[in-house]
Amino acid sequence: MKLLSPSVGAALMTILFMSGCAWNQNNIATRDPVSLPTMSQYDLHSYVGALAAQLGDMTIPVKSNERIAVTSFLLADALERQTASGQGRGLSQQIQESLITYFTQMGYQTTEFRLESAIVLHPSADSILSRDVEKLRARQNIDYVITGTLTEQQHAFIVNARLTSLVDGLNMSAASIEIPKNVMWTNEKVQMREGTLYRTEY
Repeated sequence: MKLLSPSVGAALMTILFMSGCAWNQNNIATRDPVSLPTMSQYDLHSYVGALAAQLGDMTIPVKSNERIAVTSFLLADALERQTASGQGRGLSQQIQESLITYFTQMGYQTTEFRLESAIVLHPSADSILSRDVEKLRARQNIDYVITGTLTEQQHAFIVNARLTSLVDGLNMSAASIEIPKNVMWTNEKVQMREGTLYRTEY
């Protein structure tokens, strides 16, 4: 068995080392870049604006003296009182509040059915809104109600809404939009650690 001279052995080791470095560099260079999920270019209020525009296209126009109330949007498979949670936390209430704003700005008479009979003072705040039925006004003058449901998909919430007459239950208009879940994200909720994407709990 012929042994390699020290100089030849050292040269061979150098070649093998350099080949390994080149392979690693090529492997890194050809690896697909990892991109962070992007934030939605529109905020939630803007998406609800599109919903309000659809609802404004009515089969029979609402009279100027008729009042409209807007309820919370509940999950389609839990209509009793289940609002969106997890990635959609706050979505149910924000849709309601934005629709109240839009329809008021559009010139409709929106009524606040959560109104108490008097302002309630607390140590650090004051309020006149409540969800306690015992504290609300006994008589509610409401002609129409805007209500709707949320259906959760993998990357979005499907929002279906309708403007319904409380006299005969007929839908005067209907609307549907898709709200991406990244509308609810903040920059802090998406992070990169050691080449892996992590999304914090919502």
